[in-house]
Amino acid sequence: MHTMIFTAQGTLLHANKAALESLCQHSISGMSAGVEGNRVVTMKVLFDQGLYSGGEDECQAAYEEAVDAIFNLKVDCHRHVQSYLSRKDGKIKWAAFEMWPMQDPIEVCPAVLVKRYDITQQKELELQLAQQQVGLQRQNQLLEEASVSMQQEQDRLQHQASSLADQLQAVLQEKRHWRRLSFDAETPVDKTLNYLQSVICGQAQSSDTALELFNLLSSSDTKLRQPVGLEMQLMQDMRMDSDVSRSMLQLLQGGGTRCETPSSEVSAPLVLTVSNPSAVQYGPVAQPNSMPIQSSIDQAASFLPVPVTPALERMLQDAENNWQFDVFAFSEAAPRNTLCLLTCHFFKRSGLIDDFGLDPEKLCRYLQRIEAGYSAANSYHNCTHATAVVQMTHMILRHGGAVPEGPANALYMASAYWSAAVHDFEHGGVNNDFLIKTAHPLAITYNDQSPLENHHLAAATLENLKPQHLYTPVALLRSEEFMLFRQNNTSMVLGTDMKKHFDIMSRFQTTFQRGNNSSLEPGAANGNLDLAGLKAEDRTLVHQMLLKCAGIGHLAAAPANHRRWALYLEEEFFQQVTVHLAHGASILYSVTLADLQFINQQVV
Repeated sequence: MHTMIFTAQGTLLHANKAALESLCQHSISGMSAGVEGNRVVTMKVLFDQGLYSGGEDECQAAYEEAVDAIFNLKVDCHRHVQSYLSRKDGKIKWAAFEMWPMQDPIEVCPAVLVKRYDITQQKELELQLAQQQVGLQRQNQLLEEASVSMQQEQDRLQHQASSLADQLQAVLQEKRHWRRLSFDAETPVDKTLNYLQSVICGQAQSSDTALELFNLLSSSDTKLRQPVGLEMQLMQDMRMDSDVSRSMLQLLQGGGTRCETPSSEVSAPLVLTVSNPSAVQYGPVAQPNSMPIQSSIDQAASFLPVPVTPALERMLQDAENNWQFDVFAFSEAAPRNTLCLLTCHFFKRSGLIDDFGLDPEKLCRYLQRIEAGYSAANSYHNCTHATAVVQMTHMILRHGGAVPEGPANALYMASAYWSAAVHDFEHGGVNNDFLIKTAHPLAITYNDQSPLENHHLAAATLENLKPQHLYTPVALLRSEEFMLFRQNNTSMVLGTDMKKHFDIMSRFQTTFQRGNNSSLEPGAANGNLDLAGLKAEDRTLVHQMLLKCAGIGHLAAAPANHRRWALYLEEEFFQQVTVHLAHGASILYSVTLADLQFINQQVV
């Protein structure tokens, strides 16, 4: 940096060594001292050093502008930037001058303090930045042109896709115009109530409708709580394969005869005994009182199943409020303790442990035993599924308006959490129809009436009553509250049998969707159900619908997780079919092993 002081006439009064050497090199006489000799160095020399496109005229104008600004206008600081030719390397460089008006302390006359800075590096950076900006502007222009081109192509493809979709829809409509595309889920009770409601409202009804209802209700084989013509609707629905339709019909209706044992070597009922999900094995087993499980958790587990890390704590908090909670990520974070940890968390956060004086250590030990009863060999009916149902049950309770908060509903909440946790306890990976038609001990024990659901409920309750799992105070076991708790659990778990689906749905719609219940009037607090105001039968319907909705809660999950659940369900069904076909019991299914292998390849 060069520092100099000049008089108002431009005469140099003082300069530091570097500045003096630079000024002398550019002075006419080349003197070595600014005030020595017959000639003096003036401020004009500073401007003469610069390169101006306008030549001497521009140089003189810049000098006069500086003098006027300092001595006439008396600005605080005048700044001047110029380029110059370096004497050392012959390159163009840049300098900046800052000029401040002052008083000469010796002569006490106006003077100017000048400081000179080398800003060559700054100018080079500015030049590079300007070049980069030009380049970026060019790239942006190219991107905008490409974007316009892509948008035009996208519009063209969308128009083409829309045209093809319209053509496809027209072809499909032409092929199945004679088919009924909608599924009529109304039961005879629903149709009758709709007819009567129309008559009450004064709407004209044809005699044909009345005659149809009369014939329907007077038939001895009419199932009042099942859709009319269910079998015909499923078999004629072109949206489903015929084999899928038959399977749906078996699931919803049941029926049929038991299968004969194909070989004398297979004398006991067949169950799925999978030790490796990717290598399925089958075989006869002894006839137990319960379905076989593969427990991986000691019944004498410690109070806290796993350390609750900050990551797990965040997941537990997320489970309280997220309709799309990622249960798969939670299962990976707490392997073999997924169900126990989440259910214990909800019992604690809901205040149920304190409300009923529950033993938290025995509660955790009991839930660990329940979790051990979910076989990892099951693709779908495993502890991850049970955990997902518990979490969705909580969401419906807390955020779905199914129950308002408060001590009055604590027993109902405890029943809901418990039922969700145990609703598939010791599931063997096969359905009720399979158990009934293979004469499984569970089907015999429960007289073919919901054998799976009865076993889930009974086995879980018996485990609960064992001393090491009895988390409920003994006095509470003899109370009316416990009897109500048992009734709630029974209605919820038994209501998950798909053969009861249409019966429950029909009753629920009749009760709550036709305005037949005062608890649903607009005055209900916060839009929640007034459970205390419901009849016992209606409360049972609410209990059953709650667990049914939670059981298929993955329909509200993120698309990727829902697809994952659907694939697991298909895989488990394929495994069941394979078990049956492998032992010659093909009467249950209209597919062969070759068909199954082909279907499995398509799913994978």
